[in-house]
Amino acid sequence: MKKKQTLFGDVLETVTKYFLILVIVVVLFVLFSGIRVVESGNEALVLRFGKLTGESYEEQVHGPGLLFAFPYFVDEVIIVPTGSVFEQPVTTHYTGDGKELSGIEGGYLITGDQNVAVVSASVKYTISDPVKYTLNVADAPALINATVSSAMVNEAAGMDVDDLLTTKKDVYASAVLQFAMEKLHKADAGVTITSIELTQVAVPEEVRYSFESLNAANVQAETINTRAEITATNIKLEAETKKASLKNQAQVEKGNSISTAMMQVAEINGVYEDMEKQRAYIAKTYAEAHGHSEEYDAEEHPLCDACEAIYAVWERDLYNTLYLQKFTAVIEKLGKLYVTDGDSKIFINP
Repeated sequence: MKKKQTLFGDVLETVTKYFLILVIVVVLFVLFSGIRVVESGNEALVLRFGKLTGESYEEQVHGPGLLFAFPYFVDEVIIVPTGSVFEQPVTTHYTGDGKELSGIEGGYLITGDQNVAVVSASVKYTISDPVKYTLNVADAPALINATVSSAMVNEAAGMDVDDLLTTKKDVYASAVLQFAMEKLHKADAGVTITSIELTQVAVPEEVRYSFESLNAANVQAETINTRAEITATNIKLEAETKKASLKNQAQVEKGNSISTAMMQVAEINGVYEDMEKQRAYIAKTYAEAHGHSEEYDAEEHPLCDACEAIYAVWERDLYNTLYLQKFTAVIEKLGKLYVTDGDSKIFINP
Protein backbone atom coordinates (compact mmCIF):
# COMPACT_ATOMS: atom_id res chain seq x y z
CA MET A 1 0.00 0.00 0.00
CA LYS A 2 2.81 2.35 0.79
CA LYS A 3 4.41 1.57 -2.52
CA LYS A 4 1.25 2.54 -4.39
CA GLN A 5 1.11 5.86 -2.52
CA THR A 6 4.70 6.59 -3.50
CA LEU A 7 3.96 5.99 -7.20
CA PHE A 8 0.91 8.26 -7.07
CA GLY A 9 2.92 10.97 -5.38
CA ASP A 10 5.61 10.77 -8.04
CA VAL A 11 3.05 11.11 -10.81
CA LEU A 12 1.40 14.07 -9.09
CA GLU A 13 4.75 15.71 -8.53
CA THR A 14 5.68 15.29 -12.21
CA VAL A 15 2.35 16.66 -13.44
CA THR A 16 2.61 19.60 -11.06
CA LYS A 17 6.14 20.38 -12.26
CA TYR A 18 5.15 20.39 -15.97
CA PHE A 19 2.04 22.42 -15.23
CA LEU A 20 4.12 25.02 -13.48
CA ILE A 21 6.49 25.11 -16.46
CA LEU A 22 3.53 25.54 -18.81
CA VAL A 23 2.11 28.34 -16.67
CA ILE A 24 5.50 30.06 -16.63
CA VAL A 25 5.78 29.75 -20.42
CA VAL A 26 2.30 31.13 -20.91
CA VAL A 27 2.97 34.00 -18.53
CA LEU A 28 6.25 34.81 -20.28
CA PHE A 29 4.53 34.65 -23.68
CA VAL A 30 1.81 37.02 -22.52
CA LEU A 31 4.34 39.38 -20.93
CA PHE A 32 6.51 39.52 -24.05
CA SER A 33 3.64 39.50 -26.58
CA GLY A 34 3.89 43.27 -26.89
CA ILE A 35 7.40 43.10 -28.27
CA ARG A 36 7.26 43.46 -32.05
CA VAL A 37 9.77 43.92 -34.88
CA VAL A 38 8.78 46.65 -37.35
CA GLU A 39 10.30 45.78 -40.71
CA SER A 40 11.70 48.25 -43.24
CA GLY A 41 9.04 50.01 -45.31
CA ASN A 42 6.53 49.85 -42.45
CA GLU A 43 5.57 52.05 -39.53
CA ALA A 44 3.72 51.04 -36.37
CA LEU A 45 1.10 52.61 -34.13
CA VAL A 46 0.11 51.47 -30.63
CA LEU A 47 -3.51 51.54 -29.46
CA ARG A 48 -3.80 51.21 -25.67
CA PHE A 49 -7.29 50.10 -24.73
CA GLY A 50 -8.35 51.37 -28.16
CA LYS A 51 -6.76 54.82 -27.78
CA LEU A 52 -3.69 55.96 -29.75
CA THR A 53 -0.64 56.37 -27.53
CA GLY A 54 1.65 59.40 -27.71
CA GLU A 55 1.00 63.14 -27.62
CA SER A 56 2.84 64.20 -30.78
CA TYR A 57 3.10 62.66 -34.24
CA GLU A 58 6.69 61.57 -33.55
CA GLU A 59 5.58 59.74 -30.38
CA GLN A 60 2.61 58.13 -32.08
CA VAL A 61 4.47 56.73 -35.11
CA HIS A 62 7.21 54.14 -34.60
CA GLY A 63 9.67 53.51 -37.39
CA PRO A 64 11.40 50.24 -38.37
CA GLY A 65 13.12 48.38 -35.53
CA LEU A 66 12.26 46.73 -32.21
CA LEU A 67 9.04 47.97 -30.58
CA PHE A 68 8.24 47.39 -26.91
CA ALA A 69 4.56 47.47 -25.96
CA PHE A 70 2.32 46.04 -23.28
CA PRO A 71 0.69 42.63 -23.84
CA TYR A 72 -1.89 42.36 -26.56
CA PHE A 73 -4.89 42.63 -24.19
CA VAL A 74 -3.60 46.09 -23.19
CA ASP A 75 -1.83 47.37 -26.32
CA GLU A 76 -2.73 46.67 -29.94
CA VAL A 77 0.17 47.16 -32.36
CA ILE A 78 -0.95 48.16 -35.89
CA ILE A 79 1.58 47.82 -38.71
CA VAL A 80 1.06 50.33 -41.55
CA PRO A 81 2.88 49.68 -44.89
CA THR A 82 3.81 53.31 -45.63
CA GLY A 83 6.61 52.31 -48.02
CA SER A 84 4.40 50.26 -50.33
CA VAL A 85 2.69 51.39 -53.53
CA PHE A 86 -0.77 49.90 -53.94
CA GLU A 87 -2.51 49.50 -57.28
CA GLN A 88 -6.14 48.69 -57.96
CA PRO A 89 -8.56 48.95 -60.89
CA VAL A 90 -11.61 51.21 -60.90
CA THR A 91 -14.34 49.88 -63.18
CA THR A 92 -17.54 50.41 -61.17
CA HIS A 93 -18.67 54.01 -60.88
CA TYR A 94 -20.40 55.89 -58.10
CA THR A 95 -22.31 59.13 -58.00
CA GLY A 96 -21.21 62.11 -55.94
CA ASP A 97 -23.39 61.04 -52.97
CA GLY A 98 -21.79 57.59 -52.89
CA LYS A 99 -24.54 55.62 -54.65
CA GLU A 100 -23.30 52.85 -56.90
CA LEU A 101 -24.43 52.86 -60.53
CA SER A 102 -25.94 49.47 -61.24
CA GLY A 103 -26.73 47.46 -64.35
CA ILE A 104 -25.60 48.70 -67.74
CA GLU A 105 -24.79 52.06 -66.15
CA GLY A 106 -22.18 50.49 -63.91
CA GLY A 107 -19.32 50.88 -66.38
CA TYR A 108 -20.75 53.78 -68.38
CA LEU A 109 -20.28 57.51 -67.88
CA ILE A 110 -22.56 60.27 -69.16
CA THR A 111 -20.55 63.01 -70.89
CA GLY A 112 -21.35 66.71 -71.09
CA ASP A 113 -22.90 66.39 -74.56
CA GLN A 114 -25.28 63.65 -73.36
CA ASN A 115 -23.32 60.74 -74.83
CA VAL A 116 -22.05 57.62 -73.09
CA ALA A 117 -18.50 56.33 -72.74
CA VAL A 118 -16.98 53.25 -71.13
CA VAL A 119 -14.15 54.38 -68.86
CA SER A 120 -11.99 52.39 -66.46
CA ALA A 121 -8.72 53.23 -64.75
CA SER A 122 -5.80 51.84 -62.79
CA VAL A 123 -5.02 53.78 -59.61
CA LYS A 124 -1.74 53.78 -57.70
CA TYR A 125 -1.66 55.16 -54.17
CA THR A 126 0.45 55.23 -51.02
CA ILE A 127 -0.24 55.72 -47.31
CA SER A 128 1.23 59.14 -46.56
CA ASP A 129 -0.07 59.62 -43.00
CA PRO A 130 -0.31 56.41 -40.93
CA VAL A 131 -2.13 58.15 -38.08
CA LYS A 132 -4.97 59.52 -40.23
CA TYR A 133 -5.08 56.31 -42.22
CA THR A 134 -5.42 54.14 -39.05
CA LEU A 135 -8.03 56.31 -37.39
CA ASN A 136 -10.17 57.26 -40.42
CA VAL A 137 -9.90 54.48 -43.00
CA ALA A 138 -11.58 51.14 -42.49
CA ASP A 139 -11.38 49.83 -46.08
CA ALA A 140 -8.78 51.54 -48.26
CA PRO A 141 -9.65 49.81 -51.58
CA ALA A 142 -13.35 50.66 -51.15
CA LEU A 143 -12.46 54.27 -50.31
CA ILE A 144 -10.19 54.62 -53.36
CA ASN A 145 -12.75 53.01 -55.63
CA ALA A 146 -15.58 55.26 -54.45
CA THR A 147 -13.47 58.44 -54.49
CA VAL A 148 -11.92 57.96 -57.92
CA SER A 149 -15.10 56.70 -59.57
CA SER A 150 -17.13 59.67 -58.30
CA ALA A 151 -14.38 61.97 -59.62
CA MET A 152 -14.59 60.24 -63.01
CA VAL A 153 -18.37 60.70 -63.09
CA ASN A 154 -18.06 64.38 -62.13
CA GLU A 155 -15.33 65.28 -64.65
CA ALA A 156 -16.96 63.36 -67.52
CA ALA A 157 -20.11 65.45 -67.07
CA GLY A 158 -18.19 68.55 -68.12
CA MET A 159 -16.47 67.13 -71.21
CA ASP A 160 -17.64 66.23 -74.71
CA VAL A 161 -17.36 62.58 -75.69
CA ASP A 162 -15.12 63.38 -78.70
CA ASP A 163 -12.59 65.14 -76.46
CA LEU A 164 -12.73 62.36 -73.88
CA LEU A 165 -12.08 59.67 -76.50
CA THR A 166 -9.36 61.50 -78.43
CA THR A 167 -7.26 64.53 -77.57
CA LYS A 168 -8.11 65.24 -73.92
CA LYS A 169 -7.57 61.90 -72.21
CA ASP A 170 -4.59 63.23 -70.26
CA VAL A 171 -6.52 66.36 -69.30
CA TYR A 172 -9.38 64.18 -68.05
CA ALA A 173 -7.03 61.92 -66.03
CA SER A 174 -5.34 64.96 -64.42
CA ALA A 175 -8.71 66.48 -63.50
CA VAL A 176 -9.87 63.18 -61.97
CA LEU A 177 -6.67 62.93 -59.94
CA GLN A 178 -7.04 66.48 -58.60
CA PHE A 179 -10.73 66.00 -57.76
CA ALA A 180 -10.08 62.68 -55.98
CA MET A 181 -7.20 64.11 -53.95
CA GLU A 182 -9.37 67.01 -52.78
CA LYS A 183 -11.98 64.54 -51.51
CA LEU A 184 -9.34 62.39 -49.76
CA HIS A 185 -7.85 65.50 -48.16
CA LYS A 186 -11.24 66.56 -46.82
CA ALA A 187 -11.76 63.04 -45.43
CA ASP A 188 -8.35 63.09 -43.64
CA ALA A 189 -7.69 59.68 -45.13
CA GLY A 190 -3.89 59.91 -45.01
CA VAL A 191 -3.77 58.45 -48.53
CA THR A 192 -2.04 59.99 -51.55
CA ILE A 193 -2.91 58.97 -55.11
CA THR A 194 0.33 58.96 -57.11
CA SER A 195 -1.13 58.28 -60.55
CA ILE A 196 -4.33 57.50 -62.44
CA GLU A 197 -3.92 55.64 -65.74
CA LEU A 198 -6.92 55.27 -68.02
CA THR A 199 -6.99 51.62 -69.04
CA GLN A 200 -10.11 51.89 -71.20
CA VAL A 201 -11.80 54.85 -72.84
CA ALA A 202 -14.25 53.75 -75.50
CA VAL A 203 -17.84 53.84 -76.63
CA PRO A 204 -20.26 51.03 -75.78
CA GLU A 205 -20.25 48.03 -78.09
CA GLU A 206 -23.90 48.69 -78.95
CA VAL A 207 -23.06 52.00 -80.63
CA ARG A 208 -19.43 51.43 -81.58
CA TYR A 209 -20.11 50.95 -85.32
CA SER A 210 -22.25 54.09 -85.53
CA PHE A 211 -19.72 56.10 -83.57
CA GLU A 212 -16.81 54.91 -85.69
CA SER A 213 -18.76 55.75 -88.86
CA LEU A 214 -19.53 59.21 -87.52
CA ASN A 215 -15.95 59.68 -86.42
CA ALA A 216 -14.68 58.61 -89.84
CA ALA A 217 -17.07 61.09 -91.49
CA ASN A 218 -15.85 63.84 -89.18
CA VAL A 219 -12.22 62.99 -89.95
CA GLN A 220 -12.96 62.99 -93.68
CA ALA A 221 -14.76 66.33 -93.40
CA GLU A 222 -11.88 67.79 -91.43
CA THR A 223 -9.41 66.44 -94.00
CA ILE A 224 -11.39 67.98 -96.86
CA ASN A 225 -11.61 71.25 -94.98
CA THR A 226 -7.87 71.21 -94.32
CA ARG A 227 -7.12 70.50 -97.98
CA ALA A 228 -9.47 73.30 -99.01
CA GLU A 229 -7.72 75.70 -96.65
CA ILE A 230 -4.32 74.64 -98.01
CA THR A 231 -5.54 75.08 -101.60
CA ALA A 232 -7.01 78.47 -100.78
CA THR A 233 -3.76 79.50 -99.11
CA ASN A 234 -1.72 78.33 -102.13
CA ILE A 235 -4.03 80.18 -104.53
CA LYS A 236 -3.79 83.28 -102.39
CA LEU A 237 0.01 83.04 -102.26
CA GLU A 238 0.14 82.47 -106.01
CA ALA A 239 -2.13 85.46 -106.59
CA GLU A 240 -0.06 87.61 -104.24
CA THR A 241 3.13 86.51 -106.03
CA LYS A 242 1.62 87.22 -109.44
CA LYS A 243 0.32 90.55 -108.19
CA ALA A 244 3.75 91.51 -106.91
CA SER A 245 5.35 90.36 -110.19
CA LEU A 246 2.89 92.35 -112.30
CA LYS A 247 3.33 95.35 -110.06
CA ASN A 248 7.11 95.17 -110.39
CA GLN A 249 6.79 94.69 -114.16
CA ALA A 250 4.46 97.68 -114.34
CA GLN A 251 6.91 99.75 -112.32
CA VAL A 252 9.73 98.74 -114.66
CA GLU A 253 7.63 99.51 -117.75
CA LYS A 254 6.57 102.79 -116.19
CA GLY A 255 10.20 103.67 -115.55
CA ASN A 256 11.17 102.67 -119.06
CA SER A 257 8.29 104.67 -120.55
CA ILE A 258 9.21 107.71 -118.49
CA SER A 259 12.85 107.36 -119.50
CA THR A 260 11.90 106.98 -123.17
CA ALA A 261 9.57 109.96 -122.95
CA MET A 262 12.23 112.06 -121.26
CA MET A 263 14.74 111.07 -123.94
CA GLN A 264 12.23 112.00 -126.64
CA VAL A 265 11.51 115.30 -124.94
CA ALA A 266 15.23 115.94 -124.63
CA GLU A 267 15.66 115.04 -128.30
CA ILE A 268 12.85 117.39 -129.33
CA ASN A 269 14.27 120.13 -127.14
CA GLY A 270 17.65 119.53 -128.74
CA VAL A 271 16.17 119.79 -132.24
CA TYR A 272 14.32 122.94 -131.24
CA GLU A 273 17.54 124.46 -129.90
CA ASP A 274 19.35 123.53 -133.12
CA MET A 275 16.59 125.17 -135.14
CA GLU A 276 16.83 128.36 -133.10
CA LYS A 277 20.60 128.34 -133.43
CA GLN A 278 20.23 127.87 -137.19
CA ARG A 279 17.87 130.87 -137.39
CA ALA A 280 20.36 132.98 -135.45
CA TYR A 281 23.21 131.75 -137.70
CA ILE A 282 21.27 132.61 -140.90
CA ALA A 283 20.33 136.06 -139.53
CA LYS A 284 23.96 136.80 -138.68
CA THR A 285 25.41 135.35 -141.88
CA TYR A 286 23.04 137.13 -144.28
CA ALA A 287 22.52 140.37 -142.28
CA GLU A 288 24.76 142.53 -144.50
CA ALA A 289 23.52 141.00 -147.75
CA HIS A 290 19.87 141.36 -146.76
CA GLY A 291 20.27 144.66 -144.96
CA HIS A 292 19.07 143.78 -141.44
CA SER A 293 20.47 143.38 -137.96
CA GLU A 294 22.69 140.43 -137.10
CA GLU A 295 20.54 139.76 -134.05
CA TYR A 296 17.68 137.31 -134.24
CA ASP A 297 14.61 137.36 -132.02
CA ALA A 298 11.24 135.83 -132.92
CA GLU A 299 9.39 138.96 -131.81
CA GLU A 300 11.76 141.96 -132.13
CA HIS A 301 14.17 140.78 -134.86
CA PRO A 302 12.48 138.05 -136.95
CA LEU A 303 14.04 136.64 -140.11
CA CYS A 304 13.44 138.45 -143.36
CA ASP A 305 11.73 136.70 -146.24
CA ALA A 306 15.02 135.81 -147.88
CA CYS A 307 16.41 134.39 -144.67
CA GLU A 308 13.14 132.52 -144.13
CA ALA A 309 13.53 130.93 -147.57
CA ILE A 310 17.11 129.85 -146.73
CA TYR A 311 15.93 128.53 -143.35
CA ALA A 312 13.05 126.65 -145.02
CA VAL A 313 15.53 124.74 -147.20
CA TRP A 314 17.65 123.87 -144.16
CA GLU A 315 14.53 122.86 -142.18
CA ARG A 316 13.36 120.55 -144.98
CA ASP A 317 16.78 118.88 -145.08
CA LEU A 318 16.62 118.50 -141.29
CA TYR A 319 13.20 116.83 -141.43
CA ASN A 320 14.40 114.45 -144.16
CA THR A 321 17.44 113.56 -142.08
CA LEU A 322 15.36 112.92 -138.94
CA TYR A 323 12.84 110.87 -140.92
CA LEU A 324 15.59 108.77 -142.41
CA GLN A 325 17.11 108.18 -138.98
CA LYS A 326 13.77 107.10 -137.47
CA PHE A 327 12.93 104.89 -140.45
CA THR A 328 16.33 103.21 -140.27
CA ALA A 329 15.86 102.60 -136.55
CA VAL A 330 12.48 100.98 -137.18
CA ILE A 331 13.88 98.79 -139.98
CA GLU A 332 16.74 97.64 -137.71
CA LYS A 333 14.21 96.50 -135.11
CA LEU A 334 12.12 94.66 -137.71
CA GLY A 335 15.07 92.80 -139.26
CA LYS A 336 14.26 91.33 -142.69
CA LEU A 337 11.35 93.04 -144.48
CA TYR A 338 9.45 91.83 -147.51
CA VAL A 339 7.29 94.30 -149.44
CA THR A 340 4.96 92.81 -152.04
CA ASP A 341 3.15 94.75 -154.75
CA GLY A 342 1.45 92.32 -157.04
CA ASP A 343 4.16 90.29 -158.73
CA SER A 344 6.86 92.72 -157.61
CA LYS A 345 8.76 91.80 -154.45
CA ILE A 346 11.19 94.08 -152.61
CA PHE A 347 13.56 92.54 -150.08
CA ILE A 348 15.13 94.84 -147.45
CA ASN A 349 17.86 93.53 -145.18
CA PRO A 350 19.32 96.39 -143.18
